[in-house]
Amino acid sequence: MKRILRLALLLACGPALAQGSGWYIGGGVGTTKADFVRSDFTTTGLATGTYSADDDSAGGRVFGGYRVAPNWAVEFGLASLGRYKHRYNNAGNVAVYDYDASALTVAAAARLPVGGVVSLNGRFGIAFTATELRLRRDNGTANPPFCPDTWWYSDCSSQSTNLYWGLGAQFDVTPRWGIRLDYDNYGEVGEEFETGRADIESVSVNFVWRF
Repeated sequence: MKRILRLALLLACGPALAQGSGWYIGGGVGTTKADFVRSDFTTTGLATGTYSADDDSAGGRVFGGYRVAPNWAVEFGLASLGRYKHRYNNAGNVAVYDYDASALTVAAAARLPVGGVVSLNGRFGIAFTATELRLRRDNGTANPPFCPDTWWYSDCSSQSTNLYWGLGAQFDVTPRWGIRLDYDNYGEVGEEFETGRADIESVSVNFVWRF
């Protein structure tokens, strides 16, 4: 049985090792979009005036992986999912919150060559997300009562584990490095009573370096 397992491992990894070590790293910047659950921010007793929120922000990500076969890899990533402002105005009393999100991802990554130096890619795995809501400004009596000081809700932050997936296309400038355009979906982040919830996705341009 051990010999069979060794042979299977060599067959899977051999082509990748012939082309290089199998390791790669990358990173880039892009845009993020948040689809907020508006009721989380308007039914807590604070929205007695007007409410608005940013839906778009800037983000970035770094990632790295190992090719276990020419067209299959295990990929890890760390992403900043943007900062979004939430604004409340009650007769001139203004409160502004910053909503920050980030994610750590682990995924199986597939590659599909489509000719020459162009390939398509896909990722499917898990995202470990962290979200924080911070009061940035309150110049009046609005004082939105998010995160009341109770034993179960008190720190205006939350963590969640979601399904994560992404699609992209890569152009290889040289055998060692390329440019990748990626779409990534991180699922629902946040928690209803701590930070409010949002579905977050991103589009980014990334550079990839293969060892």
